[in-house]
Amino acid sequence: MKKLILALLVVILLGGLLVYGCGEEVGPTSSTPVALRWAHFAAAQLESSVPLTAMAANIGQRTNGKCTVQLFWSDSLVPMFEAMDAVRTGSAEMASFPFGPFGGADVRFASSEMPLYYNTIEAQMEAQGALMPAYSGVLEEKFNQKALTVTSIISLNPGSVKKPIKTLADWKGMMVQTISPQMSAVIQAFGATGAPASPIDVYELLEKGTVDSTVQSLGKFVEAKLWEVCPYLTNAQFIPASAVMTINSDVWKKLPKDVQDVILDEAKKAEAEVNRITKETYYSYLDQLTKNMQVYNLPKAERDNWIKAVQPIVDDLLSKMGDFADQVKKTADAANKKYPYPY
Repeated sequence: MKKLILALLVVILLGGLLVYGCGEEVGPTSSTPVALRWAHFAAAQLESSVPLTAMAANIGQRTNGKCTVQLFWSDSLVPMFEAMDAVRTGSAEMASFPFGPFGGADVRFASSEMPLYYNTIEAQMEAQGALMPAYSGVLEEKFNQKALTVTSIISLNPGSVKKPIKTLADWKGMMVQTISPQMSAVIQAFGATGAPASPIDVYELLEKGTVDSTVQSLGKFVEAKLWEVCPYLTNAQFIPASAVMTINSDVWKKLPKDVQDVILDEAKKAEAEVNRITKETYYSYLDQLTKNMQVYNLPKAERDNWIKAVQPIVDDLLSKMGDFADQVKKTADAANKKYPYPY
């Protein structure tokens, strides 16, 4: 009888442990494969996309398949404007997207696109990269994701149809195609009128004379051959832009330490390579545009006038960022001192 009772107790105990184990949430371990879906706003064919493809492949190889990454290019998983929320909710484990469009969700993201804030592409890359921990803090605090990299996008500059833009006075009365309310406010500060429209439509708008000018990245001028309808370009390091690569915080915390280390290492390598390509591409585009457009390098004295005109906009943005603004100023001052404006 005692043996029977003991046997029943053992069975009950094992059953209880089994039920407990089945109900417990089990996070990934070194033997549990993890698949990450990475939503990217850009096209796979771009040179700057190559290091990201390598990063995804290297993560799978270095973790022996414990963690695999699948890239979804050109908004094929989620639209760019929904990317941050997709990572927040877990409908995508990773994403890459520009900060600027999310300035409405948190004004601190608008710091990546403050007009005339960086002297050169090198200053922009260095300062924005140095802000990566601060940007990650915002994302972790409010949006359930961690930043893995912050890389610069080639800066935007104004192009015009009828005459070159050389002074503030040249902006007066112009209708300028823009891509955001913040950019339209900058244009308005110069005495022009901003007309928000998709970059997809810019060629037709310029060709038909619907707008007199546009503010685009050098890449857009080249890829769309905008010189066919827009003969003048003002090179002024006008509006910077940066993109972030993020991963869902809940997913990140469940990853084994060895997998986290591999992801961080590969992200660091990819960031360095993307920055190298961005810098080379910037000067390559500028050279190509010089051969196809009348490129006017805005002199520093006149650029200072433009800076004064937009200073109220910059000051207003910084005033809303709290302590974050101190880091933005500190990194910008250091980078601009190292890389003075060249014209």
